[in-house]
Amino acid sequence: MDPWLTLGTASALGLLHALELDHMVAVSAFVAQRPSPRAAAGFGARWGIGHSAAVLLAGGALLASGLRLPARFDVYGEAAVGVMLIAVGAWAFVSARRMHLHPPPEHGDHAHLHMHHDHDQPHTHTHAHPHPHTHPHDDGHELGKGITVVGLMHGLAGTSGVVVLVPVTLMHSTAFGLGYLAAFGVGVTVAMSCYAMVAATAIRGATRRSLERARQLAMGVGVAGAVVGLWWVVRAAQS
Repeated sequence: MDPWLTLGTASALGLLHALELDHMVAVSAFVAQRPSPRAAAGFGARWGIGHSAAVLLAGGALLASGLRLPARFDVYGEAAVGVMLIAVGAWAFVSARRMHLHPPPEHGDHAHLHMHHDHDQPHTHTHAHPHPHTHPHDDGHELGKGITVVGLMHGLAGTSGVVVLVPVTLMHSTAFGLGYLAAFGVGVTVAMSCYAMVAATAIRGATRRSLERARQLAMGVGVAGAVVGLWWVVRAAQS
């Protein structure tokens, strides 16, 4: 088989794999906390990096050892991801109550959603208009670390073992196998970054100038994450 065709197939599989329901729900929970395309692209990229790192490490270990993942690995992985999604959903639901909206006069010409946290310190924005304002600064670094961990968990569990890691064990070249995993990771990261930006744009459009609608949407995303997580746990328990 043409190696470039194989790598292209790996990237295409990554694109499709990223857009699975549990992945999109988890990333949406973070995007709802800071619904701007730029921040969302960062969330999507961090999730993709975490996912890709997990797949690359696990696949590299399989290539080096010649072993295959046990049949029960996906079951345990699904249960772990389900618990994680329930936790992320609950966090998003509770965090939505801290959301507040700065109206356009405070930000020049656009409304601006913020997520306040109890431990945050206040800071002041100054824009081109003569109305500086002060508000607590939500810790984007902490959100970034959190979504990277979520991506890492997703990469270690679920269908990634079937889609990527099992085919890799059939390859005779370690270097090519790692290239296959890297190409898969590129597809995953690009797809999730694009999805996150689309989700942020949709959230901002749906919640423009309406704090109550923004809160309801963020809570809805949290509930959806918890429901999907519960479904994963139940499915794993029945396997």
